[in-house]
Order: sequence, then structure tokens, then C-alpha cells
Amino acid sequence: MRRRFHLGVLAGGLAIIAAATAPGPATARDAKARHEAAPAPVATLDVAAFQAQAAQYVGKLVRVEGCYITSANSGGADCAAFRIADLPGQVDWNGAVPLDGPTMEESSFRKAQQICGDTGRNAQCQAEVSGVVYDPFGDMGVQGQRNFELRNARIHWLAEPAPHKAERHRAGSEHPVSR
Repeated sequence: MRRRFHLGVLAGGLAIIAAATAPGPATARDAKARHEAAPAPVATLDVAAFQAQAAQYVGKLVRVEGCYITSANSGGADCAAFRIADLPGQVDWNGAVPLDGPTMEESSFRKAQQICGDTGRNAQCQAEVSGVVYDPFGDMGVQGQRNFELRNARIHWLAEPAPHKAERHRAGSEHPVSR
């Protein structure tokens, strides 16, 4: 009987050691959460690549580089690329990615409406945009040509904001003090 007791204690001790070194349910859950929390790589495209490849990114987050925010209104805006030959007063788009206004990040949408309402290539409207690729016609069951857009878009403004009048006045009124 004594022998059984010692073997039982030994087996119990080994079980405790094994449990301490083996990943338990909490450890496995934490590892799984870390794995799931790792952000998926975001595809980075220019406007032309977006137009050619958007179908493969439906439902995924992408970043569109090298565009100007144009035509901003209550329904949305465009992330437009221009041809090199563009001249002032002549719009010659190389393509545009529509941005869905109702789902756009609020501060991006508000700023776009304030400064990028026309169709021109304005320096202060240079940006990159991230959002989820959406196919509205596919959702409606329309076959054929697609018109992909970005939903839940966020504009990453590249241009420095123009200084306010008060800031320019302050900067111009500072004179060195002579003694």
C-alpha cells in the first residue's frame, strides 16, 4: 500500500509539472488572440492599379496613393489622378476612385467638402486614401462592367495646411528687439 501511495504522489507531481509547462486554455486563447489581432497587410495601389485590380480586393482594406481629392459634395468625393499634360482650366483625369460619403470618416469628409469641391488639381487636396473596396453593382446583382468604390474611407492629407490669417499676421509682426 505504501508503494501505491508513493507512485500516486509521484504521478500527481508529474501531472502538476506537466500542467505548469503545457499551454493551458488561457495561454492558447492568448496566443490565438495575438495571432488574430495581427493586422492583415494592406495593399497599396495607385488609381490606375485600383481600377484594374479592384475586383480582387472586394471587402478588403486598401490604400490608394498619388491622388487629389476632387468633386467633394454631400454624396462623397473622388480620389483622382491626373495626366502629366493637364493644363490649368482643362481637366484631363487619368482616372478616379469614388469615395462613399455616408461611410467616410467624418473629419476627412468635412475637410474634403470645405477645400476640394471642384474638379481641379489643387495642391492642398493632394492625398492618399485608405478604405474597404466595395462593388455596389455586384451587391445589386448587376452583371458586366463594375464601378468599384471605397467605403469607410479615411483621407490622409499630404499637403501642409495653409496658415490662418492670424498666424500669418503674428509671424509677420515679430520684429527683433534692438538694444
